[in-house]
Amino acid sequence: MLISKNGHLSSSEFGLALGFVIGHHFLDMQDLHYGYWPEGLPRVPQNLAQAQANYTDFLISHIPAGVRSVLDVGCGAGNTARKLLDRGLTVDCVTPNGVLAGVAKQVLAGQSDIFETRFQDLETDRRYDLMLFSESLLFIPLEDAFKKALALLNPGGYVLITDIFRIPAEGKSPIGGGHELARFRETIARFPLAPALDLDMTDGIAPTFDMLDAAYREAIQPAYQLILQRLETRYPWVMKLVKWKFKKQMRRYEDKHFSGRRNGVNFKKYKEYRLLLFRNAEGGR
Repeated sequence: MLISKNGHLSSSEFGLALGFVIGHHFLDMQDLHYGYWPEGLPRVPQNLAQAQANYTDFLISHIPAGVRSVLDVGCGAGNTARKLLDRGLTVDCVTPNGVLAGVAKQVLAGQSDIFETRFQDLETDRRYDLMLFSESLLFIPLEDAFKKALALLNPGGYVLITDIFRIPAEGKSPIGGGHELARFRETIARFPLAPALDLDMTDGIAPTFDMLDAAYREAIQPAYQLILQRLETRYPWVMKLVKWKFKKQMRRYEDKHFSGRRNGVNFKKYKEYRLLLFRNAEGGR
C-alpha cells in the first residue's frame, strides 16, 4: 500500500499519486508525464506507456554533451531518473510528494538521493550540471524556481524544462495548469540564463488529452454514475443530503471532466507544450 509519510497530500499531489497508481495498474504506465505521440503510433490507451517512453527518450536526447550530474526536480515515480542513471549520469531527485517519493525509492534502489521537500526549500551543498524540470515547473513560482536553480548549478550548467504553458485565446480554457508563456519568457529574461534551445512539442503531446477525455467519458463517467445510482438506492436520504451539501463541488467536477472539452483540439487552442534549454551565463566550464 502507498501511504504518504505524514498522512497528508495536497489536492495536486493526491491527483498525481492516484493517477500513477491507476495508470500503472491498468496500462503499465511507468511515468506521470504526458505521452509524446509521433506519426504512426495509434492513438489508443494501450499505447500510452509507449508514448510516455517516447517522451522520456526525446527529453534525454536533448541533454547537452558534457553533462554529468542532474537534479531531477519533481521526479515523479523515478523512471526518468532511472533512465538517466542507466546512461551513466549521477542523479539526485527532489519531490514534496511522500507517496511518489516512496515509489521512486523502490525504482532507484539507493542509486540516487531523494530530497523530500519543495524545490524552493531545498538546502544542499551539492551542485549540478543540469536542473531538470519535467512537468514540475508549473507547480513552482517562477522567480523562486530560477533563483534556486542558479544557486544549485555549476558554472556553465543548464536548466532543461519540458512543460505546459498558457497562451492567449478567446474564452476560458477547460484545461488548467501551466505558467503564462509570455510571463515565463519575461521572468527568465531577468536571470543570467541564456537560451540555448526552444522546441514546440504541442502537436506531439495533444493526443494524450484525447486519450484522457475518452477515458473520462467512456469509463470514469459511467462508473461514477453507477456508483451514485447504487448509493441513492441504498441510502436515499443520505445521498439527498450529500448532493445538496456538495452540489457545487459535484457540478464543478462533472463539468470539468465529463464535458468533452478537455481534448487535443482545445489543448492546442489554449496551451503550448515546449522543451526549453538554458545555460547558466554566470560562468563557463
